[in-house]
Amino acid sequence: MKSQDMNSSPNYKKRKSSMERNKIRRWILMAVSNIKGNIGATIFHIRKFLDSKQNGISNKPEMKLMLKRLLESGYLVKNEGKYKVKNLKKKSTGKEKQKVKSDSKRNKESI
Repeated sequence: MKSQDMNSSPNYKKRKSSMERNKIRRWILMAVSNIKGNIGATIFHIRKFLDSKQNGISNKPEMKLMLKRLLESGYLVKNEGKYKVKNLKKKSTGKEKQKVKSDSKRNKESI
């Protein structure tokens, strides 16, 4: 009896839907990044990839929403109807910046 109550709780449903959205998001990024060269993936390529992972998932409204959010957040770029993964610059931490500064000071002192 408890297992049914736990599966129907609002928190479980929210968690399950967020897990589903994260899975779709990862698959969309994988579909676009798996295209060889710098060609880019069309919506057809992305839908075909998603359907190969789980049948009928490309027709869900979450797919379009996740694609839109990936474009807005900057993970994907749309160019001439094709989607490409945007090359994101790695953020450096404060320790790395301090190390670079101290290395440059040492080089100046040795000269």
